[in-house]
Amino acid sequence: MNNKSIFLLLVLAVIIGKPVLAQTINYPVVIEKDLVLQGNECTWDAGAVHTMSVVEANKDGYKYWAYYGLDHYNDKDSHIKKSGLARSNNLEDWVKYEHNPIINNNCRWPTVVYKDGVFYIFYAEYNENGDSRIVMTYGTNGIDFGDKTIVVPYKKGEQNQNPFIYYNDNDSNYYLFYYNGTERAETGKKWNIMVKKSNSALGIIEATSKLVLSSDKTLAAPSVAYYNDKYYLLVEEFSNFEKKDRWVTNAFWSDKID
Repeated sequence: MNNKSIFLLLVLAVIIGKPVLAQTINYPVVIEKDLVLQGNECTWDAGAVHTMSVVEANKDGYKYWAYYGLDHYNDKDSHIKKSGLARSNNLEDWVKYEHNPIINNNCRWPTVVYKDGVFYIFYAEYNENGDSRIVMTYGTNGIDFGDKTIVVPYKKGEQNQNPFIYYNDNDSNYYLFYYNGTERAETGKKWNIMVKKSNSALGIIEATSKLVLSSDKTLAAPSVAYYNDKYYLLVEEFSNFEKKDRWVTNAFWSDKID
């Protein structure tokens, strides 16, 4: 696969996945934006709001529906590892669902796709050993979800997390990108970006995982965008791996999504 590492200017007003390409060898200047969503003191989401997955649903008086999670992910934080819902009509002013959280247990990094009247939500779960897996659940009203199914199972000593679900209009297929790795191993650590492909959201469950990227240094949290006839795969890395002093977002491009 002929991928070329580039820098990408990310304008993150609300939703991840709508980048503007910056043709420069330098990191772009961060654009300050107004606060759009934060946790409420003394509630389950009092910690840092960490991820936000937005779909255009046009339901119940709101155009945009967003599913968010927190940054905590070890087993000691299970009491706040949940998912909430916020809704908006302009992508700037958000109203939290009054009965949050909508997923009450062992949920981190929710990512959602809305297709043909159905909300499909993928997220990571963790066991007592700190291993993680990816599950999926779905529903038609965007609030009540059921039929939870394992998409990527637990494997001892491995992380399977940071899911990102993407419906590709160009080929009418669903793509689930995720991070797989052995970051807790004493030696032989690895960080992989994987993808599963299917022509249906439920088909992702049985689809075979394919390796997209691999590194012996931190590389995780994939997301995908399509711009100017190219696919851009965004990942998180450290600007200085040895010091681990700053997270950065880098991107790879390709003519093929996988």
